[in-house]
Amino acid sequence: MRYPATHKQDTRARLLKTTGALAKRQGFAGTGVDGLMAAAGLTSGAFYSHFRSKGELLEAIVQTELQRSGKLFSGKSRKQLLRIVEGYLSPAHVAQPESGCAIPALASEVARASGATRQAFEQGVVAMKDSMAAATASDAQAWSVVAQLVGAVELARAMPSQALREALLKGVLENVRRQLEGAEGVADPGKSA
Repeated sequence: MRYPATHKQDTRARLLKTTGALAKRQGFAGTGVDGLMAAAGLTSGAFYSHFRSKGELLEAIVQTELQRSGKLFSGKSRKQLLRIVEGYLSPAHVAQPESGCAIPALASEVARASGATRQAFEQGVVAMKDSMAAATASDAQAWSVVAQLVGAVELARAMPSQALREALLKGVLENVRRQLEGAEGVADPGKSA
C-alpha cells in the first residue's frame, strides 16, 4: 500500500502534537522513546525516521509548542490580552498542562537541554514578551508580566492546596491586570490609529 505524499509530514505533525502534550503533562526527560511513540500510536522504530535523537525531538516540540503559544498572544489588543491572561491564570490551565502553554511546563527541562533547544525556547519567550511589550509601558514591564504568568502557573501546579493555588492565581491576575490597564500613553496594539 502506498502512502500519500504528505504521509511523513502528517505523521511528524501528529507525533509532535501527541509527544508535546505528553511532555507537558508528564515531563520529557522521564518519558522514554517507547512511551513517546506509543502516545502517537507509532512504534519505537519509526522514531528514527523523524528524529536523530530524543534531544532533537525536544527541540522540535519546543519550537512547535512555542509557535502555537506565540500566535495566541501576538497582535492582540490590550482587552484581548487581558482575556488571554485570565485564561492563562485559570485553574483549568493549571490542571491541564498538556493543552496549555509549554513555557511553565517545560522550562526546567529546557534549562538542561542542548543549546539549540534553549535557543528555540528563548525565541518563543521573547516573542511572548514582545507581544506583551506592545501593550505595556516598557520591555521591563513586559518581562515582569511574562515572569508573573509563567511563575504563577508553575508554582500553582506544584501546590497541593486548592485554596492556595486559587489565591496565588487571583493575586497575580490582579497585579497583571493593573499593569496592563495602567500602561498609560501606550498605543493599544490591537487598535489602528
